[in-house]
Amino acid sequence: MPVPTAPTQATLITEALAMAGERNPSSAITTRAGLWFEEIKNDIWRKEKKLKSLQQTCYAILQKGQARYSFPSSFSSEISMTILDGNRTGTAQAGTASSITLAASETAGDADLIGKEIIVTSNTGIGSFGQIVAYSSSSKLATVVPDFQTAPDSTSTYMIIDNEYELEQRHIGDFKQFQQSFLDRPRKYFPLGDEDYGEFILNCPPDKLYGARIRYYVNIMTLDNSGTLYATLLQQWRNIWLQGIIYRRLRDADDSRSNDEFTKYRGELQSLINREKYGTDLSNLRDVVSDFA
Repeated sequence: MPVPTAPTQATLITEALAMAGERNPSSAITTRAGLWFEEIKNDIWRKEKKLKSLQQTCYAILQKGQARYSFPSSFSSEISMTILDGNRTGTAQAGTASSITLAASETAGDADLIGKEIIVTSNTGIGSFGQIVAYSSSSKLATVVPDFQTAPDSTSTYMIIDNEYELEQRHIGDFKQFQQSFLDRPRKYFPLGDEDYGEFILNCPPDKLYGARIRYYVNIMTLDNSGTLYATLLQQWRNIWLQGIIYRRLRDADDSRSNDEFTKYRGELQSLINREKYGTDLSNLRDVVSDFA
């Protein structure tokens, strides 16, 4: 059975306008429907900012001596930050989206690197990350899953991860209390700024190069409309996009059905929040019986 074609913003607009009675919409109406998409995103954003589908992970490179870094452009709020460290480093001989050829000097055996994670630390593909699922000590070829975000090449340096250290989040008001001026492995980080100008400060300048895994919630209002996550949201949240446009088109046309469609839209919005917000998904509830006798 073929996989259904993933919707795009344009196809959802066409479908919703047709459902609202606009079989041959003018370009002006179609353009306005694009603005309605932004309104729907804003409705979701105002209702709840921490939704499961808005969780994202990115990887950063912490440079020796540098304690201050910007959050990703789509950042809304942080979940966690982890330091990544390893002693196996080198410059790749070659790379593809799903593999990297390690340095000729690498001495690991075939089974030594299976399951290890690897991060590109400079040049082409910097910040790309994957887990090694196959390795040949003779060819030095390591196959990774998932694919690197950007394929490395012969200029790329890498680190194979041996240790992970969770950083403790602290309020920026506590920074002076924990600040260290000497080089060391960071233990804490301090978020600073807001959703538009977010950055973080480490409690000390790193004593060497480290990787960092940053788990965070995406700001849907600044999310790249051409990216993979947005395409996923178009598919997973299909009902809310359609109903939001149907209601707005009937409202603009002063159609008497708009009130009913608004009620449906409001219901779809609340259903989305209930489904996507932690602690409100009834499918995850479990009954526990305890004996206090």
